[in-house]
This record gives sequence, C-alpha cells and structure tokens, in this order.
Amino acid sequence: MPHRARTVRAALACATGSVLLATGCQTVAGSQAAQQAATATAMPTPTTTATGPVRRLCTKATRTGCYTFDQLRQVYGAKALNAKGTDGEGTTVAALNVVGSPHLAEDLKTFSSAMRLPAPDLTVVRQSPGRGRRAAPFDWKNETMVAMAREATLDVQALHAMAPKAGLRFYQVDLEQRDAAKGITPRAMDLIARAIRTAVAENKADVLSLSFVFPETGDQSAHVARLYRDLRPVFDEAAAKGITVVAASGDEGAAPGAAEAAKAGREPVRTVSWPASDPGVTAVGGTRLTLDDRGRRRSPDTVWNDKGGATGGGTSVLAGRPDYQDGVRKVTGEHRGVPDVSLTASATGSTMIWFTHDRTSSWAPMLGTSLSAPLFAGLTALAAQQADKRLGPVNATLYGAVQAADRSGLVDVVNGVNGEAGYRAAPGYDLASGLGTVDAARLVPVLAQGQ
Repeated sequence: MPHRARTVRAALACATGSVLLATGCQTVAGSQAAQQAATATAMPTPTTTATGPVRRLCTKATRTGCYTFDQLRQVYGAKALNAKGTDGEGTTVAALNVVGSPHLAEDLKTFSSAMRLPAPDLTVVRQSPGRGRRAAPFDWKNETMVAMAREATLDVQALHAMAPKAGLRFYQVDLEQRDAAKGITPRAMDLIARAIRTAVAENKADVLSLSFVFPETGDQSAHVARLYRDLRPVFDEAAAKGITVVAASGDEGAAPGAAEAAKAGREPVRTVSWPASDPGVTAVGGTRLTLDDRGRRRSPDTVWNDKGGATGGGTSVLAGRPDYQDGVRKVTGEHRGVPDVSLTASATGSTMIWFTHDRTSSWAPMLGTSLSAPLFAGLTALAAQQADKRLGPVNATLYGAVQAADRSGLVDVVNGVNGEAGYRAAPGYDLASGLGTVDAARLVPVLAQGQ
C-alpha cells in the first residue's frame, strides 16, 4: 500500500510506495534544525563556493557534513582532470526521473556560477502521462513533488560538477494528478520504462544516469520482473549504441522494506533493486566521506550506513552472474552482484545543492545513492571525452582494472556494513561497496582505454 514520504529526523526520502524507493532525493528537511539551516543559507546570490559561513551554519543546524561539490571535485580527482582539459566537452550526459523542478535551469545556472564552472547547457525533455491525460501542475504543498524536484536538481548539479562542459539532458516524466501525491505507482513505473526507451531511441546521451530503484522482491515483484524482461533488450540496444547506463543501488541497505517487515512481524528479506541489477548497467553504491575544507580525506571511506539510510547491495534474483563478475564468483555465486562501485552518499557526510523551494532559494544538504550515481556518470563522460568515442558498458573494464597491482584508480573500501541485515565490506570485491570507490585522475584514462 502506498505511503507518504518518510522523514528520518534529518532526512526526507523522496518517494513513495512499497513498489519503489526513489533514491537520493533525501535532504535535511522537516525539522526545526532544517528550517534554521534553510534560513541561514538562503540568500539572493550564493557565496562563491558555498564554503565558510554558509557551510558552518549548515553544519551547525543539521549536524551533517554540508560538503560542497567543490570538495567532491577535489577528492575524486575531477578538478585535476578539468584543469588539464578533460572536462566533458563534446559529450552529453543525461538523467531521467519523474516530475522535475520548475526552477531546474535557473538553479543550475546559479549553482554553476557559485562553483565557478562553465555555463551549463541543459535541455529538458518532458514526457506526458500519455493517452490524452494531463500532467499534474507542480504543487509546492505536495511533499512528493517537492522531493522529486530536489532529486532532479541533485541529478543535474552532480552531473555538471563532474563534467562541467558536457551537454546536459533531463528526461522528465510527468505524472497524472492521481499519482502526483502517491509518488511511484505501477502506472508511473511503466511511464519511467517508456522514458528509458525514449532516451535510448533518441540516442542523444553518451551516458545515462538513473536515480530510482524498484526492489526485486516484495509486493510488486512480478511487475518488477516484467520490467526487467521488457527493458533487457533496451539496455542491450543502449550498449550497441555505445551508451553507458549508470544506476543508483538504493538507500535502504541490503533489505529494502525492513522497517515495514518488522512492523508486520516478518523477517527482513535481502534483495537488490532494478535497474541497478541489470547486467548492462553500472550499479553505484554509497560511501561515507570524511573531508577537510579543501576536499582532502581525513580518514578512509567506509560503507554508507547512518541515520539517513544505508547503501543498497546484495545479489539479484532476476539476473544471473555476468561474465565480468566471474572473478568474484566466490562473493556473488551464480547471481549478479550489486554494487559495482561506490561514491559518497551518507547523511553525516551530506553534500549541498542550490535549490529553490517555491520562491526561496538556499543551499540544501543532500544524501543518497542518487548523488553517487550521477557523480560516477559525470566521471564516465570525462573518460568518453578522453577516448573521443562513446564507451558503452564499462563494467568489464572496471572488473579488469581491479586486477592491476595498483587497482588502476579503484580504491578498496574495507570497513562498514550496509544495514542491519547487510553485508560487510572486506578486502577486494564485496556486496556492500562493490569494487570500492574511485580516484578519477587514474581511473578515467583506464576507462578511456577500455578492455
């Protein structure tokens, strides 16, 4: 049964019913501390990098990292690559999600100026509910719509931060009025699937980032299994066209719906989510970063697991083990293992976007694997620029790279567990962090070279 967006003290999870957990659209919201943070960080024009007083006020009010994308660009190596001309120029990166934001383009321009990045080139492609149905008008009193607006804003700002000269496309799936308050219903799931087909058929994006998750087990498992079967040829088509597809692994650990199961007196069930579980998709999980003001690590990354949620990870019941995971079969068994790589997603290490809520703009701290997925998608665009061609699926290259003595830009994550019923990180590949996190300055050339 659909439920309203959940509030986890300092986190609002974006979406929705028992069918889908839309990831990443989680922000410090709904509390007095959050309101203080919004007031403290609201201004007509943001400071140059959202550092200094803004960060301190946000951190004090929310007790989260309130990191900036400038810090993320530093720690992942994008800043060094950009300085040498690897900045995404000539490539196109895309995100796809429901509802979007009325201020998406305006907020992206302000964000870009604040981060001292090149002016963005954003195209929004809207998909109607179809069959003559009217899209619901945006309502700032609708919590689900507002959460989705943050999601869209996070997607495009993360992509732009990593690949600042890449063209941007946002595929916006409009919902009917009856679905707008419920979030992602089975009807909306089918609209999302149609939008994926459209994005692949248009063939405009070199890299496509997907920040939504459909758990493989649960009340709608048959519907999710049908989506998996129906979209398998579409992801094969994307691969044939050279499109790299990246997807978030999820924000509820190794057992999505565990809280609901506990209330019902059921044992939590380990599962993963589609589309991250598709073998043609790079599944991106979440880590906890600990940074200083200059974007340098204070300590090694750990698996994301805190008050805001935990990274998705485990083995698929829909997809068998792909060839590229043969080397980690002792971990995955005969099934597709998720995630493949992991980047920042935690609540305690939150990252700020520039977001306009109705007529009030502020820096909003965000979390979730809908942050980590577009971050990796943007870095993949840098590799496509270096290669001067599309890369298509990159998983075989990633799993091949980890065999190198220096791991070729993959940094092992060895501590943490993804939720109460989760998997522990360990040396090498694991179901909590995948192959680990990334050093793009070293990994991008490896991806560019390919298998």
